[in-house]
Amino acid sequence: MQSGFTIDGLANARDLGGLDRADGSTTPTGVFIRAETLDRMTPSGWERLSAYGVRTVIDLRRPQERTGEIPDGLRRVNVDLDGDDHTFWAPLEADGRWGTPLYYLSHLDELPHRLAEVLQAIASADEGAVLFHCGAGWDRTGLVAAVLLRALDVTEDAAVADYLASFSNAEAMATLHKRSFHAEERREILARFGHTAETAFRTAYQNLDLDEWFGRTDIDPATRLAVTTWRGYATASALR
Repeated sequence: MQSGFTIDGLANARDLGGLDRADGSTTPTGVFIRAETLDRMTPSGWERLSAYGVRTVIDLRRPQERTGEIPDGLRRVNVDLDGDDHTFWAPLEADGRWGTPLYYLSHLDELPHRLAEVLQAIASADEGAVLFHCGAGWDRTGLVAAVLLRALDVTEDAAVADYLASFSNAEAMATLHKRSFHAEERREILARFGHTAETAFRTAYQNLDLDEWFGRTDIDPATRLAVTTWRGYATASALR
C-alpha cells in the first residue's frame, strides 16, 4: 500500500514508497516524493517536508513556468524535462496527447537526453529525500515516476494506481490552486485514441524497457546504479 502523505499546500503529493514490487517486496519510503507546483506551500508544509527528510527539490518545468521560492536548507535543481523541440511537441499539443501517458514512450525514444538529465540530477542530489514536481504533478512528474517505478519492477497494478491518484486528487487540486486540472478533458482525449486513463498508462508502463533505454544512452554507471537501487535504499531488480 502506498504511503499516505499530507502536506499543507499540496493536493497531489505522495511518497512513492510502499508500492508492491514483482519480487514481493515494496518500495522504500522517504526516498522519492512526487508533487505538483509548490506555489501554495505554507510554512508548516515546508516544515513537514524538512522533517520528512526532503533535502532536494527537482523542478521539471520549462524555464518560463518556474515560480516561487524554496526555504534555505533545501537545494533546488531546475531540469527542463520538456525542452523546446517544436517538431516533437507540435503534433502532441495539437491533438492533446501532451497531457497524457500517450507521449511517454515517444519522449523516451526521441528525447532521451531530457530524462537523462533528470536521472543525473537524482543521482547527484544531496543526501536525503528527493521531491520532484512540475505544474500539476501529473504528466512530467508522472513520466519520471513511471521510470522510477519500473526501475524497481513495481507491479503494473501498483504503478497504475499511483498514476490514477492524480485523477482522484483533481478536485482537491482545483480547490487549492484555484484552477481546473482538466481531468474530464484528459479522459475525453484518451477516449479519442481508444484508451482510458488506466489503459493509456498501463500500456506505456508495459512497454517501458529501461534496460534497452539505458543501453542506448550515455548514462554513466553511477547514475544508473542510483536509479536502479533508488539511491542505495533498495535492491536492484532485473529491468524489463
